[in-house]
Amino acid sequence: MNREICWTFSVDDHGRAQASDDAVGVVTVAPGEYLVTLPFALTRPRACVRDGAGFIAATPGDDAGNTPNTLRVLTMTPEQAYGPRPFTLVVTAA
Repeated sequence: MNREICWTFSVDDHGRAQASDDAVGVVTVAPGEYLVTLPFALTRPRACVRDGAGFIAATPGDDAGNTPNTLRVLTMTPEQAYGPRPFTLVVTAA
């Protein structure tokens, strides 16, 4: 049975993301571009950004050089441009 694990991220007026859970880390590369470090490695990346807030641009194991537990998230403004927006990251765990 698969289960979903979710983390919510708020974004301040300067575009910096803050995780709602201390178990997950986030670094703001630029407003709208975030590196999210999960508390565990993803063996088969199955993650998404909920509600059309953005997408995962790089997963562990690709050529981005991320560690096995880091995802690069890009968010989109309601006008469909790259920019800061609160988001929820959903990971499917087996």
